[in-house]
Amino acid sequence: MKCRRNASAKILFGCHNIIFFMCGFIEVVCGFLLLCDTKRILLSRLLAAPEGLEQPPFYYLALALLAAGLAMCATAALGCWATYIPGYVILTIYFLIVLSLLLCECAGGVIAAIWPKCLGLQSSRGGAVGALQAYYALPDYEQFTASVDLAQTELKCCGITDARNYDMSIWQLRRLGPRGMSVPLSCCVQEEETASYLNPMPVNASRCQEVQPIPEFRYVPGCIGKLEDWYQQQYIVLMLGVFIFSIFKLGILLSSVFSCIRLKKKRRIIHSVTMKTLDNRTNENIYESKLSSVHDEPITSKYIQPNNFYSPRVRNPRIFPNKPNEMI
Repeated sequence: MKCRRNASAKILFGCHNIIFFMCGFIEVVCGFLLLCDTKRILLSRLLAAPEGLEQPPFYYLALALLAAGLAMCATAALGCWATYIPGYVILTIYFLIVLSLLLCECAGGVIAAIWPKCLGLQSSRGGAVGALQAYYALPDYEQFTASVDLAQTELKCCGITDARNYDMSIWQLRRLGPRGMSVPLSCCVQEEETASYLNPMPVNASRCQEVQPIPEFRYVPGCIGKLEDWYQQQYIVLMLGVFIFSIFKLGILLSSVFSCIRLKKKRRIIHSVTMKTLDNRTNENIYESKLSSVHDEPITSKYIQPNNFYSPRVRNPRIFPNKPNEMI
């Protein structure tokens, strides 16, 4: 029964490590796909202020997913090794690594929950409108400009709240765009087959720049609502992934603790059985040594037989000088 319990503990621990390795592999794949998704990364540029981060937030998130996935795969490999070679040192290192990964993910989830930028609050009417008016089309903020154009093209919107956000912008005051333009070309309606945020091709550029917007030629609604909905979707997916991976890591922690307890009990049983065997062997050796000491010499060598004691040669060996030691 004890062997079956130890085997079941090893099987459970190995299954958890296999699932843990699969989760790490999935996390690596997700990070790689996110790193290759340039539009999603560029659109996340609007999550943070233009001067806050050098790269968009999702770029760092992709790198974090890659690093966490590789760490999970390496930890799972260590756990599989610890399954076949049990030892307190390996299990302790494995336990500490999994615990640190779990704490890091929980901390990341808490930061994402309380950080206003991840909830889209940074893209509220105040901060986002000010950033649009201050940084759009400036020479050192091409990435921010491209993210705004991408949002307007993909989400089919114009401005943060509406097109009037461009009226007091530096792009309009300094005439950074072509003459006679009231809104960027990314606000104009394009053909779906040829829609592009880098090189917009409006259906009708002149009708798009009219003071009164026409829905057939220019997007009317602002981007703030659609951006917040997009941010909420990304946030839900992120928190769901963190929750699922945290559950798996918590299961791995419990299984590792269970394996440590089983290993400790097994070692105690082996130690007790070994001590009992040594005690039995010691008692048997003592008994055998006593018997061997008793039977080492024949009993006739220690005691003189009565018949020989009364022999005349024993009593007077001078009578037979030729054979003084011969017994009759």
